[in-house]
Amino acid sequence: MKKESKKILVASSAAYILGMKPKIEIKGTSEEIKVFKEVLEASKDLYNDLQESSNDQVKKTLNSKNKKAEKFNQIFGWLWPF
Repeated sequence: MKKESKKILVASSAAYILGMKPKIEIKGTSEEIKVFKEVLEASKDLYNDLQESSNDQVKKTLNSKNKKAEKFNQIFGWLWPF
């Protein structure tokens, strides 16, 4: 992935996690898109839980997000920044 494309992806992901609706086109294999979507949704869930949920729920959501971030790292070769 090109450096500029990565910056756009990270910025758009952050905007989505914060509740905005960025418009970007994601290209990749079906597995890459699935892994990206899963870690993005898990990060958004964690953000929401940090604001609204109990510590136990936050721990569960964090564990789930970390597993998905690990899979993202395996597929893309770089660490999920959130």
